Amino acid sequence: MGSPSDEIGRDPDEGPLHEVCVGGFWMGQTEVTNAQCRKFKPGYDSRNYHGYSLNGDDQPAVFVNWYEAKAFAKWLTEKANGKYRFRLPTEAEWEYACRGGTTSSRFWGEDPDQACRYANVADLTAARRWTHWRVNQCEDGYEVTAPVGSFDPNPFGLYDMLGNLFEWCEDVYSEDAYRLHGRKNPAITAGGSDRVIRGGCWYSWPAGVRCAGRSDHPAAGRGARDYFIGFRLVRTP
Repeated sequence: MGSPSDEIGRDPDEGPLHEVCVGGFWMGQTEVTNAQCRKFKPGYDSRNYHGYSLNGDDQPAVFVNWYEAKAFAKWLTEKANGKYRFRLPTEAEWEYACRGGTTSSRFWGEDPDQACRYANVADLTAARRWTHWRVNQCEDGYEVTAPVGSFDPNPFGLYDMLGNLFEWCEDVYSEDAYRLHGRKNPAITAGGSDRVIRGGCWYSWPAGVRCAGRSDHPAAGRGARDYFIGFRLVRTP
């Protein structure tokens, strides 16, 4: 977990590179969609970005803070009548699922300009609209969020683990998280208010879309809901 010191784009909070072990879980194949959110909260509206709709049924839900994502998971658990528990992934579970058994900086390899086969990122499509952006030198065909599952999956069969939206994780963000981790099922659950978001998004520049990349964001309050953050869930017995 984490990145080697020579990985291009690496930030200090991605180290030290360390080995962890996570228990069994099922990861959602896609990010939670607007249609799924509307079953929980009828009329849910992901709005638009500069006139580009973020609100299609198959687009991933945005403007969801950490507590609202947790509430969705609780609701889904209650619908399962105790058979399964749904929750946000820990940061360790998320990175394990993203990598899909690979050790490269991206699950497809090292070249960021191959992203458009696998991920919705800042690309030449977006650059025609937002000319000042630093972009991947490829075309993914979307200015904003893409319908989930629009790109090739990772080796575990999971879609959009990189790009499309940053995804909420369970963990409290800490720059020193990896120095605090135990080996088995590590998670940081105290010590701050910001939570971890992972995966990059539709406007992320090349170095920002890597399996080890980490960011933090307020869990609630002003600015917590945003057009570049969504979530997916894990299921445990």
